[in-house]
Amino acid sequence: MSLDDVRNRLDRTGFSFLVSDVELALTLTRIAQDADTDSDKRARNQHNARRAYDTVTGLMSRMALTGEEEQELTAKLGQLKSELHLLGEQF
Repeated sequence: MSLDDVRNRLDRTGFSFLVSDVELALTLTRIAQDADTDSDKRARNQHNARRAYDTVTGLMSRMALTGEEEQELTAKLGQLKSELHLLGEQF
C-alpha cells in the first residue's frame, strides 16, 4: 500500500467520523429541545452539540475531502447550526 493510499484511506475514515459526530450532535439538539428550558439536561446537551459543531468545522479544513463529501458535511453542519440557533446559540 502506497503513502497516497494510506492518506486517502485516512481521509475517508476521518470523513465518516465527522459525519457520525454531526449526526450525534443533531441527536443531542433534539434531546435538548425536548428538555425543560432551564434544565441541566438541556444545557448539557446543547453545550455538547455546540462543541461538536466547533470541532467538526475545525477538523474539516484539515482533511482532503472530495467535493461530494464536503457538500454532504456542509449540509449536515448547516442543519446542526440551524438546530443550535433554535436553542439560542450565537455564531
